[in-house]
Amino acid sequence: MYNLIRVEFFKLRKNRSFWTFLLALSVLSLAYPLLYYFDHRSNGEPQITGAEFLTTFISSNAYIIKFGVAILAGFFISNEYSTGVMKTIASSGNTRGRLFAAKLIVFAVGAMAISLIFPMVSTAEVTLLSGFGQLPEGSTALFIPRALGLTLLYTAGYAAIGALFTVILTDSGKTIGFSMIFFLMIDTVLAGIGSKISFFSNLYDYSIFKLVGDIGKPSIDSGDWLALLLVPLLTIAVSGMLGILVFHRKEIK
Repeated sequence: MYNLIRVEFFKLRKNRSFWTFLLALSVLSLAYPLLYYFDHRSNGEPQITGAEFLTTFISSNAYIIKFGVAILAGFFISNEYSTGVMKTIASSGNTRGRLFAAKLIVFAVGAMAISLIFPMVSTAEVTLLSGFGQLPEGSTALFIPRALGLTLLYTAGYAAIGALFTVILTDSGKTIGFSMIFFLMIDTVLAGIGSKISFFSNLYDYSIFKLVGDIGKPSIDSGDWLALLLVPLLTIAVSGMLGILVFHRKEIK
């Protein structure tokens, strides 16, 4: 298993799409705060601080996570079907369960790296421009590690779902397109159906799609921590097991 993970990390390091996306996101993360900085400066408004920027935009990072998972899933995993690499490794003697698990682990790590670019780079730039300032009332010094830690955990949950889509669809373009549409529409669909059927309302309330919005809360009640931690872990476990099951039964051409 260790050697399989090493191979997957090697492929991730050599994946040009991954590094191109990281570079583009880094540039965007530097440019985005500058718009606020010059806009506030021209209007004579107080500058937003690093702490304010982080707490305000950490929840918006969910869109980066969704797009990042969709794009990386297509170019890192699904692309191996079209190039014939998947057929080669599937016949290498390792069990398909181990192969999928290794890919999921490295894929999740790559997605986690993507998820941290925007909050870390942008917050660092705003801090250099305007200072860090004060964390919002009600939050503690643990807010930053808590927010970043939950970002990593929920990114892994999204990555597990994205990896499941790759073994179902196999095609790179279909994986990227379907994943983007799914991640962008699932909130609206579940909320709409939930307004008529209470089961789907509860399902949405305890899904990573809604709970990811709680990452940026200044404070989290002790009673909410169980769901906040358990839901992404269950999502990873269930999506991972389904992915292994589908991969076992998949005919790889």
